[in-house]
Amino acid sequence: MKKKFIWMVLSGWTVFTLLLSACAPAVVEEEKVVPKEEVVTPKEEVVPREVVAPKEEGNLVKWTGTKKDGTVVERMIEKPRYGGTISIFGSDEPVRWDDLVRPQDNWPLGVVQEPLQLFDWLQGPLGTNEFDKSAFQGTPPIPGTFETGLVAESWERPGPDTMVYHIRQGINFALDPTSEASRLVGGREMTAADVAYTSQRSWSIGYFKRNYPYLIDLKNVEKSIYVSPTDPWAVVLESQPGLLGTAFRHLPGGRNKIVAREVIEKYGKEGEIIDWKRVVGSGPFMLENYVGASSLTYVKNPNYWARDPFFPENRLPYMDGFKVLIIPDKSTATAALRVGKLATSVDISGDLELDKSEAQAFLRRNPELLSAKTLSPAGGTLYMRVDTKPFDDIRVRRALALAINNQELKDLYWEGDAEIYAYPVDPEHPAIYIPLEKMPETVRELFGYDPEKAKKLLAEAGYPQGFKTEVILTESMVDIFSIIKEYWAKIGVDLGLEIRPFAVWNSIASAKSHKQILADNGAVGANHGRVFSSTLRPGGGNNYSIVNDPWQEIIEERMNRDYFDLGSKLWGHLYEPMGEGVPGFVPYQLEQAWYINLPQPYTYSLWWPWLKGFTGTATATAQHINNLFWTRYAWIDPELKKAMGH
Repeated sequence: MKKKFIWMVLSGWTVFTLLLSACAPAVVEEEKVVPKEEVVTPKEEVVPREVVAPKEEGNLVKWTGTKKDGTVVERMIEKPRYGGTISIFGSDEPVRWDDLVRPQDNWPLGVVQEPLQLFDWLQGPLGTNEFDKSAFQGTPPIPGTFETGLVAESWERPGPDTMVYHIRQGINFALDPTSEASRLVGGREMTAADVAYTSQRSWSIGYFKRNYPYLIDLKNVEKSIYVSPTDPWAVVLESQPGLLGTAFRHLPGGRNKIVAREVIEKYGKEGEIIDWKRVVGSGPFMLENYVGASSLTYVKNPNYWARDPFFPENRLPYMDGFKVLIIPDKSTATAALRVGKLATSVDISGDLELDKSEAQAFLRRNPELLSAKTLSPAGGTLYMRVDTKPFDDIRVRRALALAINNQELKDLYWEGDAEIYAYPVDPEHPAIYIPLEKMPETVRELFGYDPEKAKKLLAEAGYPQGFKTEVILTESMVDIFSIIKEYWAKIGVDLGLEIRPFAVWNSIASAKSHKQILADNGAVGANHGRVFSSTLRPGGGNNYSIVNDPWQEIIEERMNRDYFDLGSKLWGHLYEPMGEGVPGFVPYQLEQAWYINLPQPYTYSLWWPWLKGFTGTATATAQHINNLFWTRYAWIDPELKKAMGH
């Protein structure tokens, strides 16, 4: 078994200095090179620290908030300050500059262009601390929970299949005089027509047409999404009967960032912007520069409309800008973080997240850093094409699951800091999570280890000697899937590892052109958008197993019917039978073994105390859609930063 690489503290120093000397935002005195030392995993646990405000009373104010259940919360919070820049990092280069085709790849756009809704920052960790984890996973939460208006000031449902969005007045597209595309727009006010155009474009030629065809008229999308004839600041969405819930989840979310029509018409290639210089939006920052494989530079939008919900007198953002450095290896990022050139360890575009031992090693040497822990989809998932032999046979799929020693993966590979069962609902959703031990035996056994039964199932399916197959994966997935290869070899299955560059893998995933198995990052739940829509639906964006089961149609019908019911009925569908012969969502899909979700690890975010308004939640687990959302609220404490030698 291959040993998982530990994030060594000072390895990669040479690469780090070459990379950062040219693109760091500020000059820092030369650091002495400290000899490498052996990293020994300590016995103590990493305990996430609370972000505690400084004691100076002059810089503190009392804030009072109210939770959904009526509980009053009081906090002493710091007054933010304006100015300064930071550097953060991403391990993957941008692959697209438009939401049109595959929005989850477009992490650079999250602070430049804005959707209709965002989750309410006042309900986050710095406020009432009642976010559902789904708030960080790309789609808006269930209505009436954590969402708040962004481009849409408010919304209403006048009929069972109609939603009306009232567009906020006074939002202007950012004006960057150095950008030809921005000058074309001229800093004009965003209108309801921009919202309708963006949404029509998405459903006519883009991602939503392929993955979410739920509008009342897909041949003439303008009849389904249009500016109200009675209100020039309202956009109407009409769905097919009973499908408004699904359409609602996607129109206002991070996958529908509003663009200016004139930019698309002049610079779009087949309707898609392919050049970063043509990115224009109304967000808190503007993309000033992109140096391929090196960095992205963002500068403050001086005419941004939004205000800090904690300090309504303050216009956002606070920082003058920030830089995203493209750093593909942990050792380089480590060196940068240690000297304060990076503000946080979070990889906002990829999967270079810290596990427990890595975080512990770092905190032993830099105990002044703050930390947070969360369950991460970094453990890997195997999507077997169930429309292709041998995976069309459930016995084969179950055999492959039984041949994987999940407990060993958790204990040895992830050092005990992982969850064997984490999807479609994980323990971080306690209100709706049912642990594995309470699941039916047909589900429980798939997370155990029984190679003898696996061999028997293969023989029953007509493969007594096993078979050969292949999995398409990227370099970052090789370690864990090399272990899977060893497990499957014990039951006669020869797994070939077909390694592809990320761009090629991404193309294969988008087209679903893999022949046998596609490996992806793991999955954790429960984001209601993934649970209730495209994961298992024919043509769905995440349906890499090519599942086509009539059961899914019933699931979607029930979920959509009850989507706007905030009672227990909606969540009850997860486990309870939905009628005669219609099982609950979770046990049925797990029993079918359409995919194999490996143990998913806990990962850790570290950041310097001088980075304020950040709670460690912005990781790549945010679907590459909202993982830069926090920069609009973040601010820098210059005195503390200087005192810490940065």
